[in-house]
Amino acid sequence: MIKQRLITLCRVLGMLLILEAGFMLLSLGVAIIYKGNDIVPLLISTIITLFVGLFLRIPVIGKDILQIDRKLGFLIVALIWLIMSIFGALPYFFGGYIPNYANAFFETMSGFTTTSATIIEDVEIIPKGILFWRSLTNWIGGIGIVVIVISFIPFIGGGGMALFSAEVNGPHKNKLSPHITTTAKIIISIYTSLTIIAALLLWIGGMTLFDAICHAFSTLSSGGFSTKNTSITLYSPLIQYLLIIFMIPSGINFPIMYYALKGRFKKIIVNEEFKAYIYIIIISTILIFLLVYNTHLGLEATFRHSLFQVVSIITSAGFVSMDYTNWGVSASLILFLLMFSGAMSGSTTGGLKIIRVLVLFKNAKNVIHQNLHKNAYLPLKFEKKVIDQRVINNVLGMFLLYLATFIVAVLLLVGVGVGFEEAVGGSISCLSNMGTGFGEIGAFGNYGELSWSAKAIFVSLMYVGRLELVTVFALFMPAFWKN
Repeated sequence: MIKQRLITLCRVLGMLLILEAGFMLLSLGVAIIYKGNDIVPLLISTIITLFVGLFLRIPVIGKDILQIDRKLGFLIVALIWLIMSIFGALPYFFGGYIPNYANAFFETMSGFTTTSATIIEDVEIIPKGILFWRSLTNWIGGIGIVVIVISFIPFIGGGGMALFSAEVNGPHKNKLSPHITTTAKIIISIYTSLTIIAALLLWIGGMTLFDAICHAFSTLSSGGFSTKNTSITLYSPLIQYLLIIFMIPSGINFPIMYYALKGRFKKIIVNEEFKAYIYIIIISTILIFLLVYNTHLGLEATFRHSLFQVVSIITSAGFVSMDYTNWGVSASLILFLLMFSGAMSGSTTGGLKIIRVLVLFKNAKNVIHQNLHKNAYLPLKFEKKVIDQRVINNVLGMFLLYLATFIVAVLLLVGVGVGFEEAVGGSISCLSNMGTGFGEIGAFGNYGELSWSAKAIFVSLMYVGRLELVTVFALFMPAFWKN
């Protein structure tokens, strides 16, 4: 049994690296088109990644593959993100653009987890092929590496649901088809179509074609990597509004987008999480607008920047249209809470997710009512359906894990010399896969000057945050390793 598990693990990881080499090959094509000095680093990285992928496949060709169960699914998903980042760091390292491999790994993990935390001080001097790879890591991570694996690796078969469940730990694991492979392909189709439309409109709106494609990758994935040092600040209001329009879908789960395409609007209207998502954006924008409005900036610009930062942060995109750290404590608190909550479950975004926040509030309300009417039966309902107690327990457990991880991370960061404001902002930012925080790492700041221990903590937060904690923490349970 152990041998079969290792064979299955090697086969999945081998095919994964072959796929990653294919994505690197796309970046190599961009490097060749622009005749940059990144052709050789990308070529070497592609060859190494492809060779290792093929090497992992050789011992298992023709061997029986074990059906992927939930435990093996957890292990594969946890390893996928690490392996992708280990090899994804090679182009930065071999090209000398990030000469320290640990820093290159930080940048790559940030890309694949769509966190947008960066250690690069001057991104505009990086050649086009590497910048394309940097944005592409956002796009790959946004759709979810597991979704790509399920779609393009034929031998996964029935094990796809185990992988899907291991990565998507929210209260809802919506399937758009009885077949998980079909569901994955539908998700990729929607995601790719929106990316293409966004790139075309950004290009028409005034971006260069290269910048439009890179920003489309980072927008739909809620990744936030920009090709400019000052993020979105120097682009026109039209570009900023276009990015807002395409950031909003990144916070919506794929079933809702699928229903919209099919014209099944009744399913959208009754969705409590979707309505809460829209209301939160509207209310937060109005509050921040009232807090930061001044005649110097102007009515339209204040509204635009307020809306842009609210949408950017609730979707964990991490784009910056202006320095929001100067908006005062009240506005910063609103943005901090948006970092904590995130957008909808089943979307490309990070954070606790709105559906969990709603369940927590509904449960708290029920507890109060139960104390007033001790003999009453008060089931917790969501969209007029009674929520199973196991789901409520899962949400409460997830909230506790999330809060405990955040607190421990803050304490550790302060212990290794990070300022309190940076520790708090950076912890919630990386745990929610946001990237931009407060203090020295807020808005236009980067993580490059932090100590190695601080960077290791932030990388760990990105990793567990992208996998929603449960998948990673399950590996540390003794019961996981028992037959």
